[in-house]
Amino acid sequence: MKRSIIRWPGLLAFVVFVGLLVAFSWLFLDSILRWGMEKTLGRLNGAEVNIERVEHSWVPLSIGVYGIQVTNPQQPENNRVVVGEVRADIDTGQLLLGRYIFEQMNASGIRVDQPRDSAGEVYAPVTKDSLLDAAGSGLEALDIELPSVDDIMQQVNIQTETVIANAKQTFAEQQQKLEQAKAALPSDETLKSYEQRIKELTEGKIEGLGDLAQRREQLEKLKADFRADRDAVKQFKDTVSQARETLSAELAAVKSAPGDDIDRIQQFFKLDSQGLGNVTSLVFGEKARQWSQYILLAYEQVAPMLARSSNDQTIEPARGQGQWLSFTEDDAPPEFLIKKAVTEFAFGDTVLDVDWRNITHQHQQLGQPTTFQARADNNGLWQSFNLNGELSLGENGIDARQQWQLKGLKLSDTPLSESSAFSATLLATTLDTDGSMAVRSNQLEGNGAIRLANLDIQASGEQRWAQLVGQALGQLQRLDIRANMSGDITSPSLSLNSDLDRQLTEALTGTAMSAAQDKLDAVKARLNEQVQSALSEQQPQLAELTQLLELADSKDSRLNDLLNAKAEDSVGDKLKEGLFKKLGGNN
Repeated sequence: MKRSIIRWPGLLAFVVFVGLLVAFSWLFLDSILRWGMEKTLGRLNGAEVNIERVEHSWVPLSIGVYGIQVTNPQQPENNRVVVGEVRADIDTGQLLLGRYIFEQMNASGIRVDQPRDSAGEVYAPVTKDSLLDAAGSGLEALDIELPSVDDIMQQVNIQTETVIANAKQTFAEQQQKLEQAKAALPSDETLKSYEQRIKELTEGKIEGLGDLAQRREQLEKLKADFRADRDAVKQFKDTVSQARETLSAELAAVKSAPGDDIDRIQQFFKLDSQGLGNVTSLVFGEKARQWSQYILLAYEQVAPMLARSSNDQTIEPARGQGQWLSFTEDDAPPEFLIKKAVTEFAFGDTVLDVDWRNITHQHQQLGQPTTFQARADNNGLWQSFNLNGELSLGENGIDARQQWQLKGLKLSDTPLSESSAFSATLLATTLDTDGSMAVRSNQLEGNGAIRLANLDIQASGEQRWAQLVGQALGQLQRLDIRANMSGDITSPSLSLNSDLDRQLTEALTGTAMSAAQDKLDAVKARLNEQVQSALSEQQPQLAELTQLLELADSKDSRLNDLLNAKAEDSVGDKLKEGLFKKLGGNN
């Protein structure tokens, strides 16, 4: 019997094997791929990843992933990114060598910060210290109650009464010093006595040389008394001058005390931006955070996942679970690489294409950074948009840079705050923004500007502070916001500042002062009454000092006249005249 060249049992076994492979591929491979992707992407993301379905094709080898939801680890109720569809062609030869090299990948239907049906599971929670995390509760914390004047009077240290009391004490002390100095002054009787003695010594009849010597001796004694009294007068004048200067300063302090106290009370009412908090961040922060997620997509979405993919210690494997070990050389091709990718971001009916090159977590082996670029002009939403940047992972972490410019973005009916205490809606505006940032060793630093023109904001609230914020927002026609970004790449913080804080501060301060003005006027009148009462007592005392100084000047002048050398010369002339007469008579 002639043997058949076909081994039917072997052929049957081959057909069964191929059939089982096809059946396995048809029935289970897509599910296994979906399960594996969810686990792997979830580990890289640090939180649950859900995939609706996965489809594969053998010729050419490609894969399609649909309905991807990536949970935000900081906000598990939201997806950090949602992708409608991803299709990629796989290099078969590299796959046989254990490398996942994708020549081309296309992703469409991408949306950022979308709500989930249920909160996703978080595997590696990250604490994010930012104003924006508290934006929802920050507005309630802004609840401001203007204190009553009575409460303020209890807290403000009123100085008028203290200044008046100090002035009275100073006047009493100076009065005591003046009395002591005045007691040492020569009286008018003493001065008249001095003048009479000088007259007697200079005009009386001289009886010889002995009388002359005696008169000279008496004159010298008088001069010593004159000098002592003149020193007392000088001391008194110094005391009066010092007292007048001191008391003038005290009176000036008394006069200005009510004004200083009113200023102090007004300062108590005055609110500053630090006390109010950053209203710009509270009102615009949540929306700015959503906007920034598009601008910072490569950083906030892709970079942390790439960073985790290069760190096997991000999630410790369960006991008994295997761990993939790589023994590739430093110059070997990357184990994972997407050479080209196009991601389509959806903004309503507008689609923005972002071109990517060299997406990998092994940039040192590739020798090139991951680059991304987007440009779209004159569409239904904005006039022009440019975005470009690059990032790479090295031994010290992520290094990256990025620039962006967006002009003429039309916004309408955009909710800013929907809390129970305060609601605000951006009815219409035109937004321009530009900026740049850089990442060095995982630390992000950047700044940008957000310019809102033709503003129309509707805001309301029941409490007084909410009404004031609403009024300030309703009056805005233009707002320039300064944005600063910093911190670790996995948890960057975004801070906003603008002129809104100053405008709201002025509005609240004006309202507080208007409400308290009547009582403040009453307080001012009472303080002025106290001051006028004190001045009515102390101003005459100050005028009296001027009179005392004039009296001291008069006494000083009379003493100087008594000490004048002419008085002594007059005595000498009298003596000489008498002596010549006697000598002449003897002749």
